[in-house]
Amino acid sequence: MANVADSNVDPWGRSLIETLRRWWWIPAILAVLGAGVGLAAGVASPKTSQALLAVQVTSDNPDALTRAATNAVTEVSTQEVYAAAGQARGTSGADMRSRSEVLVLPDSTVLAVRVTADTADNAAADANELAKAAVNQAQTRLQNELRALTTNTETLITSEGLRDAQAERARINQLGSTLAGSQQTLLTQSRQLTVLQTANAEDATSTSPVLLGLLGIIGGGLLGLAITMLFGGRRGRMNSMREMRRLYPNLEFIPARDVPAIMSMEAGSADRVVLSGVRVPAASVRSLVDPVNAGVMAAGRSPHVTEDVAQFGSEHYDREGERLVTVLQTPLSGAIVKRVARDPRSVLIVLVRPHKTRFEWLDEHAGQFGERTYVVVDG
Repeated sequence: MANVADSNVDPWGRSLIETLRRWWWIPAILAVLGAGVGLAAGVASPKTSQALLAVQVTSDNPDALTRAATNAVTEVSTQEVYAAAGQARGTSGADMRSRSEVLVLPDSTVLAVRVTADTADNAAADANELAKAAVNQAQTRLQNELRALTTNTETLITSEGLRDAQAERARINQLGSTLAGSQQTLLTQSRQLTVLQTANAEDATSTSPVLLGLLGIIGGGLLGLAITMLFGGRRGRMNSMREMRRLYPNLEFIPARDVPAIMSMEAGSADRVVLSGVRVPAASVRSLVDPVNAGVMAAGRSPHVTEDVAQFGSEHYDREGERLVTVLQTPLSGAIVKRVARDPRSVLIVLVRPHKTRFEWLDEHAGQFGERTYVVVDG
């Protein structure tokens, strides 16, 4: 006997392994596609190249060195530097800034100027141009500071001098010596930038195509698994009876050869037998008539075969006054399933065909099957 209708079907509780076995090709195809997309993205991914700048300061104080490196990063990151580099490369300073990064290498006074571009050659050329612009900016700053120092000193020299010629010469000599010392101090203490290493297109880096390919395989496979679990458990064609019993543990699946034996047990208390099928030809359903009749007669009763649904509730008797078992052939519908489920003296036999019947077709009605429902597997 089949169990009660309320527990007939649990689509989400089906065997995951069985679902994967039937739909393994979905994760496989998506994994291959993901690998292809990842490899293509890796090959076409932007390239990053870097040039190295040395910050020259004459100090042994670690804090002074750190401040000098930090100030150098600020100077390299100014709009003037990006604008000059962008103009040299035929682009805007904003574009150059958006693709660039300037940072201090750990425990050093070396700056790394990194630029990302569509090709390795462009990335290296942009990085070198940005480093060049940074060096030029540092030199310009130093020259402006020297010029300002010289101008101030010249102003003092040309100001109103002393009346004593000897004292005036001493004053000028003193200012000259002070200027020279100040210039020397400015040259030695001012942070200067020099190109330590130019960018090389051969050394440009990008995201590894192999890594992106592996990530694509993982992502595609997981997406395929999700699709399989979400839709695959409710889709696909039935295969073996073993699979059907596993996926529908609360339905009674029987082979066609067992129909006479089942009916011989049911005919004693059943007055009506409904023969139907899950989207199967009427001729296939008609093939169940003889096995059903054989089982009914084995129980000592006689069948009355009809295709008229109106006779389902009618009672038929033979010449001796014995009640006949009405055998009704009819297409499967929700109304038929509900009517049989409410009648304790009715048996429903539903025909399915392996490799042709789909799970979702059976799901339309399986939740309403009553206790005396048998699913016959044809073949």
